[in-house]
Amino acid sequence: MSKLDAYRAGTQPVPQRMLKWHFYGDGYDSLKVEEVDVPQPGPYELLVRQDANGLCFSDTKVIALGAGHPRMVGRDLSVDPATLGHEVAITVVRVGADLAGKFSVGQRFIVQADVFYKGVSMAYGYAISGGLSQYSIIPQSMIDGDEGCYLLPISDETCYAETALVEPWACVVGAYNQGHRAGIKAGGRLLVLAGPGAGGEVWDGAAPEGPARCAVVVGGYAAALPLADGAPCKAVASVDDWAALKTAETGDAGFDDILVLGAPEPEAIEGAASTLANHGMLSFVGPHAVSRKLTIDIGRIHYNWHHYMGTASLEAAAAYAEPRGADLLAGGMAWFIGAAGPMGQMHVQRAVMHANPPSLIVGTDIDDGRLATLVDRLSGEAQKRGVRLVTINPKGMSPEEFNLELKRLTGGKGFDDIVSLVPVPALIEHSIDFLGDNAWCNVFAGVARGTMAQLDADAIRNRGVRFIGSSGSSIADMRQTLAMVEAKELNTNASLAAIGGMKTAQEGLLGVKNGRFPGKTLVFPLIEEMPLISLAELKEAYPTVYARLQDGKFWTKAAEEELFALTVAAE
Repeated sequence: MSKLDAYRAGTQPVPQRMLKWHFYGDGYDSLKVEEVDVPQPGPYELLVRQDANGLCFSDTKVIALGAGHPRMVGRDLSVDPATLGHEVAITVVRVGADLAGKFSVGQRFIVQADVFYKGVSMAYGYAISGGLSQYSIIPQSMIDGDEGCYLLPISDETCYAETALVEPWACVVGAYNQGHRAGIKAGGRLLVLAGPGAGGEVWDGAAPEGPARCAVVVGGYAAALPLADGAPCKAVASVDDWAALKTAETGDAGFDDILVLGAPEPEAIEGAASTLANHGMLSFVGPHAVSRKLTIDIGRIHYNWHHYMGTASLEAAAAYAEPRGADLLAGGMAWFIGAAGPMGQMHVQRAVMHANPPSLIVGTDIDDGRLATLVDRLSGEAQKRGVRLVTINPKGMSPEEFNLELKRLTGGKGFDDIVSLVPVPALIEHSIDFLGDNAWCNVFAGVARGTMAQLDADAIRNRGVRFIGSSGSSIADMRQTLAMVEAKELNTNASLAAIGGMKTAQEGLLGVKNGRFPGKTLVFPLIEEMPLISLAELKEAYPTVYARLQDGKFWTKAAEEELFALTVAAE
């Protein structure tokens, strides 16, 4: 057996010492690579080798916030440092005694990072030591988690890079899998906000899965609501403190459904919106206009999966109905804001390669070099598939010229899909004016909770405009993405822009923060000394690896095997 075959089989000797990155909580200077003992697995644990680790912008947020990051609150990182990294490809190299029948040396996996165990969140690469370590322990919480095992097996035919990149790609795939309930939540908490003109609404079919368990009615409204028999229904004339109402009536969980009837004051609608629960839905019912745009927390659209719905009819059920799903409209017009960054390029690649792609894809970014890379990578495939790919740098024209160009491209109809890939509220607000009828605005970038933007309620009600967001991916998204990779329907390797060895992780994370490379950056932890370089730079540094790239641009399994044969598996 060659050394490369032994490496892939997980049968190479496990060393006593290894390299591991520790984050001590105080910026990039406190991110240190240290030599430590290789841990020994307990009876119900696995020792895994970290074969590849993609560097994620989420990692840079942890470094920026330290102990103030939501996943690090209460942890003294100066004495209990974190090991980051959640976009990983791993191989089992030792199996605890109690797991001998379930796992074996050489098995390969990817990781669903959002781990929950006995109701407690303990994410991989945050609470659990992550991929920036040459070897690490997979604890029981990941094997017997609340959603089952958080390890997903991968085919031996896939390379390490393409499987490590399944995790970020699953976030992209999951962004278009977003859905919502078909009506008022069965057993949920209902808030009705009634204003002048309310009355005559039809409630038939508004709760298809069962009635709500309780309701609060603000503003006076006498119609029978879809409530369970004997369910409490509290009437409130007006609300001065919406936070206090939320706490008193829901214990801070929030209302699952808010229905806005008639024409309440905009301030009241904004206050009510602040009481939405996770996955909560606010629906406008009826033809009454709102006197101004609403200032809404778009961070909670992204992180808390809030939905804003509406209908101009008086049928409450119609507010929950959708003429289309969250995926890009086939043959439609799509605009990607921040299209040339690593995640933006992945979204545009998915759109171009979609089985039923848009007919027009507009990508905007303020970096000409990265836009040129996007065009170089994807314009040929777009042309083959009959997709018009247009890139624009707004800094190269006046705001008025930019707006006119967007209108010209869509013939004044507006875009069917707008995907925001930059966490800038002003850009999201600006894009809203270019949404067409029945258009979806996908707030993909992680804007912080408390980030406010103005939304047009009448566009939601009268034109079917929808706003959605997503944070991370589910196990189902990971499985779907992995299946697409293994079926050769999705080439995650095409998003890889730069690679490096273990000791370059800090440099790589700074590169992610500063947008150094136009695509994903990945480190191979078992390769210690390799510099951080773009794929193009392989031509000089590793010419035999470069020769195995696809079209001199895209990573391949053959290129990876050659790199490993030259380094960790050198004969």
